[in-house]
Amino acid sequence: MTAQPIIDGKKYDVIVIGGGAAGAASAQNLAAAGYETLLVDQGDFASGTSSRSSRLLYCGLAYFSPDYELWRFLYRPRDLFTRIRMARLSMRNRTHIASTMPERVNPYTFFFPVEKKGKYAGWKVALGYRALSLFGSRKAPLGYHHLETEKAASRHGLVRHMEKSKLSGLACFREYQYNWAERICIDTVMDAERCGATIANYTQVTAIDRAGDDWRITLAPAGHPGKAPKPASNATIQVSGKILVNTAGPWADRVLKKAIASPKKHLVGIKGVNVVVRLPDDCRGQGMETISSIDQPFYLMPWGDYHFFGPTETIYEGPPEDVRVLDEEIDFIIAEANRVFPKLNLTRKDVVYRWCGVRPRTSDTGKMGVKSFTMHDMAAEGMPNALTITGTPIMVHRHAGRKVAAEVARRISPSGRARPLSYAARLLPSGDGPKIGGVPVESLRFAAANEHVHTLLDLMFRRVNMGWQGDMGIPHARAVAQSVADILGWDEQRIDEEVDAYRAYVADHFDPRILKSPAADYAEQTA
Repeated sequence: MTAQPIIDGKKYDVIVIGGGAAGAASAQNLAAAGYETLLVDQGDFASGTSSRSSRLLYCGLAYFSPDYELWRFLYRPRDLFTRIRMARLSMRNRTHIASTMPERVNPYTFFFPVEKKGKYAGWKVALGYRALSLFGSRKAPLGYHHLETEKAASRHGLVRHMEKSKLSGLACFREYQYNWAERICIDTVMDAERCGATIANYTQVTAIDRAGDDWRITLAPAGHPGKAPKPASNATIQVSGKILVNTAGPWADRVLKKAIASPKKHLVGIKGVNVVVRLPDDCRGQGMETISSIDQPFYLMPWGDYHFFGPTETIYEGPPEDVRVLDEEIDFIIAEANRVFPKLNLTRKDVVYRWCGVRPRTSDTGKMGVKSFTMHDMAAEGMPNALTITGTPIMVHRHAGRKVAAEVARRISPSGRARPLSYAARLLPSGDGPKIGGVPVESLRFAAANEHVHTLLDLMFRRVNMGWQGDMGIPHARAVAQSVADILGWDEQRIDEEVDAYRAYVADHFDPRILKSPAADYAEQTA
């Protein structure tokens, strides 16, 4: 087991609060530049918004679909240039991630159905994809081409389930999907540590105040999710840093309240729901993007042997940790799916599991916020040498990390030496030994020993890819816990507690069909 670092009283160049995609990339770039960096998270790394993403390494088409007629761009040149910049950034990040971390992404064939009476005429759709193609590269091509409806149906099973009589054709293109978004964050966190950063998960910030020209941060052990054992000690410690970087995602404004009595609003929480189903075999490996009946993005994503539909987009103002899927949201998604694919005739009985999360968009005059990376200089609010980051989907996390490091470099010099960072996937050892649920025991044990694992959830959802499978790892939870118990210091009672906590968390957040099946269908395996 990786021991928690001894950091009480230590001084840092930069303290980063929040270990999701933006925080991980910020810590990685800062440590690589030679800054003495501390990264803390109240839970496990990548357990918040980064674990609830759409899994899409998006091409950026939506930036070319304004809420007004295209000719109005003539009177809104700033909006036009912003949209071009964001679309170009999306394609660049798409290429960078797909080419440097190919083990973590999968290319799929996607379709945008062009409806005869739809909002977007065929020429508009073609214009958007051809414009995006200008920002592409050979390393991750968009591969756009137009297909006539019947020809598309003859080649691609997914199209055969659409209402072909309503279509004038389809845009066919390549999208890339993260096969495991959390692992990308963990890879980045571990590289930040390799570059010299100190990292501490399950460490919550309880107070933020000034100590001369530095920031003094009070930290305490944080509890684990579900019914997992609570920390043995509530003792607090203090660290200090010259610069504070707040990358706490949807919790960012809450973090600021520990330093400012009444901080201004920096983000809007947008709730997104996704629903997993199993489609006919001829749909495998194919996806779809369109616009819903309420003019919001709607997609169908391949997901191994399954697919998932989503998302919803609604404002969420409650605690991010309390967000859950509502029945009416499932009904909406199923209705939208049947609108595009009426022949599937999906019902709630087809739902394998579902999930939701809160995306931290940047607050502005519009109620739904802004979909772009924003770095807030907090000096104007009484917090000198403090930055708050909002609007950073995992797709642009590397860009965000570089921008944060550049801003820090404008303010202070690093106290250490620079080191080259690595964007490569951190592959776990596998070997030819036994496996549990398809995962080598050697991989499980290596992760438990070296990657800051505290709970069974950490291991099965974010270090190895067992939690997101169709059975959500339920039949294998006990065997996994037993296989790493000696490394993590778990006795039989702790193993029982971890398995119970895992099952409780999965039931609460995903409501998987497997837990509604007869017990024989998911009988526990043991090591």
